[in-house]
Amino acid sequence: CDGMIDALVLGVDTGNAATHLSKALKASVSGVQIVGVEPSNSAIGEQNIVNPLARRWLCEDIGRAYAPRALEPGSIDMWIQVSDPVAYSMARRLIKAGIHSGTSAGASVAAARMFAASAGLCRGNRVVVIIGDTARNYGDTLLSDEWMLAHDLLDVHMLGDLQRKQLGQYRGASIEDLQLPAAVTVNSDDPVGAAVALMSENEFSQVPVTGAQRRLVGYLTLSAAQALIDSGAALPSSPVKQFMLKFAGSGGGSISRSKYWLITPETPLSELAKFFETHSVAFITDSSRKFCLGIATKQDLLTFLARRNALCF
Repeated sequence: CDGMIDALVLGVDTGNAATHLSKALKASVSGVQIVGVEPSNSAIGEQNIVNPLARRWLCEDIGRAYAPRALEPGSIDMWIQVSDPVAYSMARRLIKAGIHSGTSAGASVAAARMFAASAGLCRGNRVVVIIGDTARNYGDTLLSDEWMLAHDLLDVHMLGDLQRKQLGQYRGASIEDLQLPAAVTVNSDDPVGAAVALMSENEFSQVPVTGAQRRLVGYLTLSAAQALIDSGAALPSSPVKQFMLKFAGSGGGSISRSKYWLITPETPLSELAKFFETHSVAFITDSSRKFCLGIATKQDLLTFLARRNALCF
């Protein structure tokens, strides 16, 4: 840069690189600013030895729950914290632009943009960003659409692109193509304790609840039922109908109501994908909603896509 640099932006972990680079640049470049980057909830910039309130983050290779001793006070002129969604989305944008870097690079580039905006920099100013990782180390995370989607790390534009991509992958498939196992249900008069035991034994997170003539009337979640029993709000012998989540329009006395969406084996997977944008589980019934035929989750969709993609090779 011929000695012309306004700022250096770099992710901070141990503090060694930040300390040495800061010393070298400030000794030779007048007015240069050193901008340290860390994940949201990291505690390096707080200059505390230990911060027990610091929480975990997904962005790798930068950030700590305490200020590292190797980082000398005054080495960093400004700290910028970057959230996981911003870091991961920027890393994806860099990859799309041909820069195959990882998540800490995404955080640093995003921080550089924040710094430039806050400092009022314009054309002619020079900000150097250190990219210290590579995307090849993130095959199961940053480079995985399913992992990014599951952890809510895609920005609105990338989410839209992924959804359009997935809609094309379904190619006319319906829920019947998911090959779901038959639904296991409980009756609304069954005891809550028995329902909890059933879900625990089968590793279910929820179970459909049927009423008269085995018609689907709602569902019970394991976490809620177990919490009710543990708190004493429900007895193991209490009937499920007192605590189930009830679909609007069905009879009984539940503690909550959920809007019911009719989903049958003939429902296109593209519609199921849209349903999963706001719901975590779908109960599959016949067209008259008389019988619960199966349960579908987001994981079933991902499994279907993986199976279909494997057949293409």
